[in-house]
Amino acid sequence: MLKNNNFIAGLGLIFLGIAYLLRNFNISMINTIMILAGLYFIYSAVIKKHQPHLLFGIVLTTTGAIMMMRDLRIFRFNITGELFLLLLGVIFLAVYFRKGILGFVFPGYILPAISIYSLIENNINDNFIWPSFFILLGLAFYMIYFTAYVHKSSWPLIPGTILILFGLGAFAVVLGLVSLDMISGLMNYQSYILSVAVILVGIVLLYRSIRSK
Repeated sequence: MLKNNNFIAGLGLIFLGIAYLLRNFNISMINTIMILAGLYFIYSAVIKKHQPHLLFGIVLTTTGAIMMMRDLRIFRFNITGELFLLLLGVIFLAVYFRKGILGFVFPGYILPAISIYSLIENNINDNFIWPSFFILLGLAFYMIYFTAYVHKSSWPLIPGTILILFGLGAFAVVLGLVSLDMISGLMNYQSYILSVAVILVGIVLLYRSIRSK
C-alpha cells in the first residue's frame, strides 16, 4: 500500500514538474497535466487491462492535445467548451453501448447537439443562426429513437419533430420567407386548420389500428 502511494505521489510530482516546465513555453499547466494523465490511463488500460481507463485516457489526451495546439496557435478556433461537451457525450454513448444504461443515451446525443450549436454560434455569429439550436435538438431526439427506441416506442419522435418544425419555422421567419403578418392572417382560419389537424390525427390512429390487426 505504501509503495503504491509513493508511486502515485512520485508520478504526480513528475507530471506537475513537466507541466511547470512547459509553462515557460506558454503552454497551460492544465493542458499538459490532462495529456500526461490521459497517457497514464491509456498505459493502465493496455498493461493492466483496465478497460474503462482507455476511454478516459483517450478523452483526456485528445482534449489536452487540442487545447495545447490552441496554446501554440496551431489550432485557432476556440472550441474548448464545445469539445468538452462533445467528448462528454461520447463518454455517455460509450457507457450506453457497453452497459446498456438507457438514461445515458439522452446526454449522449443532446450534449453533442448543444456543442455543435455553440461551435456554430461562436464562429459564425449571425442573428439567423439561433433556430438551428432547435433543429439540432430535434435531430438528437431522432438519433435517440433510432439508437434505443426503434421497434419499442416512438415517443422520442414527438419532441424531435416538434423541435425540428419549430426550428424550420423560426428560420423561415428570420430569413423573411414568412412574415408575422402572414402568421396572424392564418389565425383567422384557425378553426379550419384545427379541424383538418384533428381529422389527420384520427386518420393516422385509424390506420395504425387497422394495420395492427
